[in-house]
Amino acid sequence: MILLVAVLAMSVAIGVGLLAAVPGVGNAPARVRAEVLSHGGQLAATAPAKVGDALIAIEDQAFRSPPGVDIAYGAARYLYARLSGHTGQGGSTLAQQLAKRLYTGPSRSPFTIAEQVGLAFKLELEYSHEQILTMYLNDAYFGDGAYGITQASTRYFHRSPASLDWAQASLLAGLVQAPSALDPIVHPHLALVRRNAVVAQLRATGELSPAAARRVAAQPLL
Repeated sequence: MILLVAVLAMSVAIGVGLLAAVPGVGNAPARVRAEVLSHGGQLAATAPAKVGDALIAIEDQAFRSPPGVDIAYGAARYLYARLSGHTGQGGSTLAQQLAKRLYTGPSRSPFTIAEQVGLAFKLELEYSHEQILTMYLNDAYFGDGAYGITQASTRYFHRSPASLDWAQASLLAGLVQAPSALDPIVHPHLALVRRNAVVAQLRATGELSPAAARRVAAQPLL
């Protein structure tokens, strides 16, 4: 615990320093738009509420913390994992994942991780949580050739993102972790397990009651 607290303080200081070292993020919406259109997708104006809540529950429960807090905690978890040898412990926040997609690429080198932290800080300072969430979902790949939340909703469920129910939203939120490996068309069992893991997190965070979570988990995958 002492190590984690010390690393948290260290990560805050490093993050502040990185703000001056990384480029600006004012072009993030344009990058997202170009990526979506290059795949024949359509931009969603806002993040669909259920998908957004499901994504936060499974990927980054501190996402709606004040700007920088989530990033500092995620960086602290990463540094703690490196220093303590707990290499299975992740620390990538939604803003960091977006920074990786838009700017740095998939490298996991310490330098790239540090750059992602600085870019994530800037994203949180420049954009609201909902804007980041919308960019994230517009830019995400959901398997089966579906790029962006609008294309994924149409491909899998033949409906708009805003009209998805909890089971559908939970499936899509779960796919972003490994869209090819969890593709519900190719790997329906793995996709179902992942979807129900998202449902379990929605129950744990209070978004779904125990009874509602059981009903959602019992619904068919597609």
